[in-house]
Amino acid sequence: MTKAPVIQVFALGGTIAMTPGDQSGVTPTLSATDLIRAVPSLQNLADFKADTIAQRGSANLDFSLIDRLCRMAEEVTADAVIVTQGTDSMEETSFLASLLYKGDKPLVFTGAMRTPDQPGADGPANLHAAAIVALDAQEGSVSLVVNGEVHDPWLVAKEHTSTLQAFSSEHGPIATIVEDKVWWLRGARRGMGLQTKKFAPVALLSAVLDDDGRLIENLASLGYEGVVFEAYGAGHLSEMWADKAEALSAHMPVILASRAREGRVFEKTYGYVGAEIDLIGRGLIPSGGLRGRKARILLSLLLGQDDKNWKEAFTAAAKSV
Repeated sequence: MTKAPVIQVFALGGTIAMTPGDQSGVTPTLSATDLIRAVPSLQNLADFKADTIAQRGSANLDFSLIDRLCRMAEEVTADAVIVTQGTDSMEETSFLASLLYKGDKPLVFTGAMRTPDQPGADGPANLHAAAIVALDAQEGSVSLVVNGEVHDPWLVAKEHTSTLQAFSSEHGPIATIVEDKVWWLRGARRGMGLQTKKFAPVALLSAVLDDDGRLIENLASLGYEGVVFEAYGAGHLSEMWADKAEALSAHMPVILASRAREGRVFEKTYGYVGAEIDLIGRGLIPSGGLRGRKARILLSLLLGQDDKNWKEAFTAAAKSV
């Protein structure tokens, strides 16, 4: 008799685990075991292990928890690992996991846009799809599965507050699930297995019209070790912000990202003061195709390594997207 594969489920809370309580609104109460039991079709796919790591809204997850989760995923005896959590921060947690994870088992993140008590709750379907992907994905890969699609954590973003199609990726999903089969368009990205002594505090500031940049002046005194600017368009700041960003770059790494949803930061097109050529000349480092939220996470991890080659590592990662 063929032995059934084993999938480990780690539950962190989120909408997929939320139920109405005595007070107004829903809160995360369901355990990993509860989530698995709510999807009988899972038993046809694998044997499941269940551990509830946290019961939080995903805004309350943090770097250290995801680091610990990766270590647990690496050590557990299973063929694949699924993480259930809230969708609000899942593009960030899955990206962080893709940097930290060095295991040989596929690691899949999923969640839900609707609570289990709502009509058309998507949690069971997403968990079922995540299990199918977990059993088919490349060894050591990290992916995000929602709404019948598989996404690369480096490219995916939550773009809507409520629709089931809330997640989208630049260049589209890397796979779709049809009739319980994964149709791969591109391979899932393998975890990088980076290590860090700490997560350095890195700020994220978005450029907006007619802001005098007074926050920029206080970043160093607030203990930040780096900053990411979400600039206009292809990488542009006001002249006032450009001057302050240059002054700040003498004290800490300053990353130039874009607040646009898609596209790369330019490096050699616009030549006016505050455009990308000027900013790079002042010491700012372009983030390539990495969105600001992910550039912040990558910089935090690299600075925490106390490695003088962090700039080369950041630039190489940015160019790989």
